[in-house]
Amino acid sequence: MRKKEKAYLLLSKLEEMYPNAQTELQNWSTPFQFLICIMLSAQTTDKQVNKVTGRLFEIYPDGYTMSLASPLEIEKFISSINYYHTKARHIQKMSEIITKEYSGEIPLSLEKLLKLPGVGYKTANVFLNDLYQLNQGIAVDTHVKKTALKYGLTKNTNPDKISKDLEKLYKQEDWYKINRYFVLYGRYDFKINLVLT
Repeated sequence: MRKKEKAYLLLSKLEEMYPNAQTELQNWSTPFQFLICIMLSAQTTDKQVNKVTGRLFEIYPDGYTMSLASPLEIEKFISSINYYHTKARHIQKMSEIITKEYSGEIPLSLEKLLKLPGVGYKTANVFLNDLYQLNQGIAVDTHVKKTALKYGLTKNTNPDKISKDLEKLYKQEDWYKINRYFVLYGRYDFKINLVLT
């Protein structure tokens, strides 16, 4: 079986397994808040992020209020998150840029998002794909990585290289689906071996 066929067979099985697949990040109601949630979720579980964001967004609901906070003030709310010192700095700086350069709106271009502090290829594409299905790239986290490796869709271990491998296998219009479905499989059902024939 060709790799592309296998890739699509895997995707269709995962779509059957998770008919209502969506992000497990909670407490957000705006694109700005969603981006913060994704930034916080790097190297941290969604469950842990959900524990801190409710209170954080009560105090700092938008880019303007968040930009006025010091990293130290932001740290008080996110101290249970991995790398919270760095993330607090990035969140504050990113909020400042969003407020000053983009009138409080998050840009919908991968190129512009990647220039924001604390926003890498994965974070930018989770944001663009989950909210808008913009398909400017495929987001690869640990769950996507181990799923892609398990089913022979890549031999790479570097997330950026895995992104490129998956982007060659799937049609661009389907890119938004990959992170969504691979994450749920990697997180909850990885021990189940799917038969791809």
